[in-house]
Amino acid sequence: MRDLRRLIQPGLSAPGFFVRVVASLMLAALALTTKAEEPPTLRVAGAVWCPYNCMIDNNPERRGFMFDMLFAIAAKQGFAVEYVEQPWRRAIITTRAGQQAALAGTLKTDTPDFVFGKQAFGHSRSCFVTRSLSNWQYRGERSLKRLRLAVNKDQTFGDPVDKAVNDPLNRLYIFFGTGSDYFPRQMEAVARGQVEATLEDEYVIRDWLKQSGRQQEFRLAGCLDSGEVYISVPPGNPQAKQLVAMFDSGVQALRQSGELARILAKYGLEDWRR
Repeated sequence: MRDLRRLIQPGLSAPGFFVRVVASLMLAALALTTKAEEPPTLRVAGAVWCPYNCMIDNNPERRGFMFDMLFAIAAKQGFAVEYVEQPWRRAIITTRAGQQAALAGTLKTDTPDFVFGKQAFGHSRSCFVTRSLSNWQYRGERSLKRLRLAVNKDQTFGDPVDKAVNDPLNRLYIFFGTGSDYFPRQMEAVARGQVEATLEDEYVIRDWLKQSGRQQEFRLAGCLDSGEVYISVPPGNPQAKQLVAMFDSGVQALRQSGELARILAKYGLEDWRR
C-alpha cells in the first residue's frame, strides 16, 4: 500500500480535505492485508526532546525511548513510521491541520483539544537548573517572583510555573527560547549568568548533561510534576479513538512482555509507573 501522503492529489491539499482523506484511510490501511511491497505509513510529528525523542540524530540505535516504543508497536501492527521534525509550536499547528496523523511528546496541557489514550509514553517531571554555585532553590510560587528564568515559549509546565511565566509583572524577568536547539542555548545562558535558571524535563536535563559531559557546571534546584507524556491524535480525525486504542494496547503489551523495561534500560531509565 502506498504511503498515505501519496494518496493526496496535487491541488487538493486544503487542511479539511487532508484531514478527511487521511483520517478515513489511516486505520483502514493499518487493518487491511495488502500485497504491496511497502507497508502502510503512519506520519508522526514531533520536536527533538532527548531521551524521549532523539529522531533528529537519525540513529536507529538512539531514536529515543518514546519512538523505540512506537516503532515496536508499529512493527507488531505491520505499518511503518515516518517522522516529521518541526519546532514544537509548528508541529502542533500542522498536526492539528491534518498534515500528520499523530503528535509525539504531548502533555494534556499542550494540546487539550487532541485525543489522548489511557496509556502514556512517559511521565514528565520538570526541574529547574542553575549554575552549580548558585544558592537559588525552587520553593513554590513565591520563589519565582523576579527570577531571571529561561523557558521554551511553546512548552507548558503546569501551575505555578505557567502562571508566573504569563504574569505581566514578571515579563522583564522571563526569557523565551524557541526552535529545535532552544535547550542547549538556554543552558549556555545559565552558564554565562545571563539568567539564573532554566526549566526542562528532568530526563532531558540529565541526558544533555551526560552527553555534554558538563555535570559539574550545573545543579538541579527543585522539580515539579508536569504530567504524563503521550502520542496524541488531532481532533479532526474521525478515527482518532481507534488509533489511540491501538497505542494503548501496544504500550500494555510492551509493559507485560518486558520489552518496555528493556527499551528504557538503554537510556538508564525505569518504568515511570513503578
